[in-house]
Amino acid sequence: MAGRGQMFHALEELREMTSIRSSRRLALLAGAAFLAVAPARADQLVAQVAADCREAKDHFEIARQIGTPEAYQAHIDAFGACPYASFARILKGQAEGAGGASAAGEGRAAKPDTAMSPGAPLEPSQPAAAEAPAGDGSTTPDVAVDPFSGSGGTAAGADGQPAPVAIPDPGVASPAEPSASEAPGAATDVAEPQPPAAAPQPSTDEAKLLADTLADRLNDLQGGATENGPRVRYDSAVLDNGDLFITNLRLTKDDGTPEWSGFVAPSAVVLKPVIEADGTFTASSIFMTKTSVRATEKNGPNDRVATISSISILDPRLAAIGAKPASDSLGAVDVRGIDIRSVVGFDPAGELLKIAAIQLTTNGTSDGLPQSATFSVKNLFFTPEQMARISESNPADLADLGPDFFDFTFTTLMQRDTAKRDLKLTEVFEIGKEANLTLSTAFGNFSPADIRLLLGAGDPSALIGLQVSLDEAEMNFVNTSLVDKVLAIAARQQNIDAPLFRAAIPSAARDAISNSTGNAALAETVATALRTFLDDPRSLRLSLKPEQPLPLIGSAFQIAGSGDPVQATAMLSPSLSVNGGPPVPLVLSEPPAPADAAPPADAAPPADAAPPAEPAPSAADGSSDQALVVPVDPLPLVPSPDGATEAPVPTPVEPEVPARSSAAASVLAECDRLAADSDDPTKPAGVEGVKSPGDIDVKTALPACEAAHRLAPDDPRITFQLGRAYQAAGRDEEAARLYGEAADAGQSVAQYELALAYYDGRGVEQSPQKAIEQLQKSAALGNGFSKYFLGIEKVNGNYIPQDYPAAYQLFQEAVDFGVPEALVELGKMEYSGQGVPEDYDKAYAFYTQAAAKDVPGGYFYVGFMDSFGVGSSDATPLAAAQNMMKGLARGYADAEELIVTNSGQIFEPQVRQAFQDYLRGEGYYRGRSDGVFGPATLQAIKAWRTATNGG
Repeated sequence: MAGRGQMFHALEELREMTSIRSSRRLALLAGAAFLAVAPARADQLVAQVAADCREAKDHFEIARQIGTPEAYQAHIDAFGACPYASFARILKGQAEGAGGASAAGEGRAAKPDTAMSPGAPLEPSQPAAAEAPAGDGSTTPDVAVDPFSGSGGTAAGADGQPAPVAIPDPGVASPAEPSASEAPGAATDVAEPQPPAAAPQPSTDEAKLLADTLADRLNDLQGGATENGPRVRYDSAVLDNGDLFITNLRLTKDDGTPEWSGFVAPSAVVLKPVIEADGTFTASSIFMTKTSVRATEKNGPNDRVATISSISILDPRLAAIGAKPASDSLGAVDVRGIDIRSVVGFDPAGELLKIAAIQLTTNGTSDGLPQSATFSVKNLFFTPEQMARISESNPADLADLGPDFFDFTFTTLMQRDTAKRDLKLTEVFEIGKEANLTLSTAFGNFSPADIRLLLGAGDPSALIGLQVSLDEAEMNFVNTSLVDKVLAIAARQQNIDAPLFRAAIPSAARDAISNSTGNAALAETVATALRTFLDDPRSLRLSLKPEQPLPLIGSAFQIAGSGDPVQATAMLSPSLSVNGGPPVPLVLSEPPAPADAAPPADAAPPADAAPPAEPAPSAADGSSDQALVVPVDPLPLVPSPDGATEAPVPTPVEPEVPARSSAAASVLAECDRLAADSDDPTKPAGVEGVKSPGDIDVKTALPACEAAHRLAPDDPRITFQLGRAYQAAGRDEEAARLYGEAADAGQSVAQYELALAYYDGRGVEQSPQKAIEQLQKSAALGNGFSKYFLGIEKVNGNYIPQDYPAAYQLFQEAVDFGVPEALVELGKMEYSGQGVPEDYDKAYAFYTQAAAKDVPGGYFYVGFMDSFGVGSSDATPLAAAQNMMKGLARGYADAEELIVTNSGQIFEPQVRQAFQDYLRGEGYYRGRSDGVFGPATLQAIKAWRTATNGG
């Protein structure tokens, strides 16, 4: 009970609310249903409730917080005609009888004379051995068992049964749970308190009968579940003015096992329940608050799977068990409307989603079916982090979509015209403010018998009896900002420039449709429409408008059984419209002929054939700026099952070298420009190329080469260049696969790159032997880089026999090819006398040539020879140190080993001092020039390398 100051404040607020009517939301749906069942003037009464009962809910909650008879009477006086007044009368009776009845040790927690504080949880009690519990008639513990406490299942007591826990409090957002402590049959505004000495009384027979019947009907819907399986149960039930109040209505196993799932409604109100003569259970509405769906398998906080603020069910009708549904019913259950509010879903990581409302409404009934119905899921909302968790994506990839992007609303509408036997279904899918998709279908010759046939069909053949026809169908997509956001994210995930990614989509769609259907005309039509839409993404409309209504099932079987299902859909007259433009037919009678193939003179086109598309311009006509209109190599008609084509098609005679359209040539040229190997002898003249895959601009090269490869999948150069783009993107397995295809086709640079992949185990198994095999093939075709690496293998003799003269020859050929690194290897062989007489002058000359070509090894060995006095006669130790540091800055391995790893010990003291002097001059060393590479010197070298190229 609140303190005096708090109670005084609440009383003042109660008085103020009683006299002042501020604007509020409408009363709860269940409250309105109290008056909606009136036989006359129902609409006026509901409107009156909406006007007069707006503050009833808040007023009732304040009275409930105060918890005194006077507070409840104040609510009854102010809102006596509103739904909460009935609750107030019950709680007033409880409050007045609280002083005379014991709250503990009197059997079931919610018996009619058990007193409790309004709004407080019911206290657990000891089992009453002599009394059968209400709800299911089985011998279960005589306590209110709440299986939702704790995080690991129900706790067992000393007798092995689940320990009793408190019934959840509905809280401020819903009416208080009506207790059974009011005297049965009380009809006055103020319930008479029970005498303190009176024996506990069970729920009234009528209330128990109604509650048991509801539970039985719901259990029957589960198809004869076992007693230990999930079943509907409840703790107590009481009637008040013809309304049934049920506590702890639940669907659980209730067998003490820790692994279970279930549903619980701490407070349920069934308005005006009736058991009709044929056993049908009906009611005006069922209203539940603060419901939960949970499972004890670590699904979320307190093992919640979902919480629901309120559930309202209008006009429920449950047929008797085993009875045949009434003629105006589709099954054992009928409802006029369902309203589920404020759903919050959970997974093991916490809150996962929110739903504002799930609603079903129906209007009118004819022939056992509603005249119209609407089902909607409103504001199914995920945060970007939640959506990333569901889709296993990176949250950063979704952040740019905005915090309100994943806010979905689904709506399905059904409308019938009984006289015309028409049915229209409309589905609307809204994605926040980003876009919406609408699907509309109109059926003719529809009857309720068709619905029953669909529901009861045991196999597809039974559907042949359906008489429903398809009049028309339409899909309409309206974009605000969805397309741009999604394409930007998809491009970023694939590390592709967004404009190029967008530009590649039409070609990819065209190729996919052409390859899967063989209908090149359809593929090109779709590609053109996509290209137009992506340039200005506003709307797309796909329509099916057959010339006359088509039998739905018969047409479906006809299309599915056709040798060319795509062509068979021509009976539906499909068309596509972009941004409100004129509809374009989608299924053409035959693909257009290639641009360079003239039809025979005696081959007249069919009368119903669509006009042929304009041929694509050739490279010679100078119209390279025109868009590609038809595919390069259109496919012939797909043969029918008997081997004949749909219509005679002239067979074009392909030229010896197929000419490419200007658009196709530009696609290939773009891949060459962005990804060609600068050392590839097969690249087109005038293309500079890119030295190594690491230098390729992935964002631009990848979509360009993917498009080129789709256009020319058998071109080894394009295949190789796409492999380079994949390697640059880190897609090593795809790169190695394409290198292998190009290598098998004799592409020497592909053989070289595949050899490097085998050396490193990049995208393939590591195998120096296979690497050497590819180097030998590539070298035989004249590739200088392969000759360079093959020469190193012949010097080392690790995987092939050592052969200095052959290595020297390979290095010379590599230099002639344009591999300046081979100059360093020639210098080493001259310096060491490997396969040739030792010659310092020749060695120094080779090193100098390599340095002039900016080769790191050339710089280092020029300085190395100068430091030992066998290089230039006028070289100083400082100049020698400077050259060697240039090699170190570029990451040359020998420089790393001799200067850093071995602390320069190979050099004379004056050379080591020169290293220190050089570092001092660059501003990185402040110590003494003593020739000792201690921590200060090595730290200076590290800092200098970080600040210079290669650091």
